[in-house]
Amino acid sequence: MRIHLADLSAEGFEKLLQRLDEDPSRAAERYEELRLKLVKFYGWRGCPASSADELADETLNRVASKLEEGVEIESLNAYACQVSRFVWLEFSRKRKEDHYGDEMPEQAVDPVLPEEADERLVCLRKCLAEVAPDDQDRQLIIGYYDTDAGGKLKDARRSLAEKFGLKMNALKVKACRLRSKLEKCINDCVAL
Repeated sequence: MRIHLADLSAEGFEKLLQRLDEDPSRAAERYEELRLKLVKFYGWRGCPASSADELADETLNRVASKLEEGVEIESLNAYACQVSRFVWLEFSRKRKEDHYGDEMPEQAVDPVLPEEADERLVCLRKCLAEVAPDDQDRQLIIGYYDTDAGGKLKDARRSLAEKFGLKMNALKVKACRLRSKLEKCINDCVAL
């Protein structure tokens, strides 16, 4: 996956360095620090290392280009952070288009699970019945970790706490305890 890198002029790069620090050697150090932060940001988002380097360069090129155009930037680090989010969205969108081609599937297709995954799924169902025999506990653990609930996870958990009459902290503790028991049960089941 290759994205278009903005043409960076010497003048734009020089303005970026001057904005980072008046002293050229400190400016170079700050440039490298900022670049490394951007590479880490993209890495945390799940970006492959080679693409993270390219995306960091693209981000800094865009910032330099804006400086060259005379755009007033109050905080260079904050601005670079904003630009990195847009670059990441473009990269993600492009990667999805490349992966699916022109046609996006209308519905997600369940992948064929390997034998081990099937075994873990059987163990999950068995352990869910053992660890959370109460329907309320089952709803709580499934609802707490359901990432497909739509909306924000925090909002979904808040409504779950209200549903069960619990404070957020109590909900978290209960879900963590149930998850611990569930993980132990599943691991023991798979080991058999």
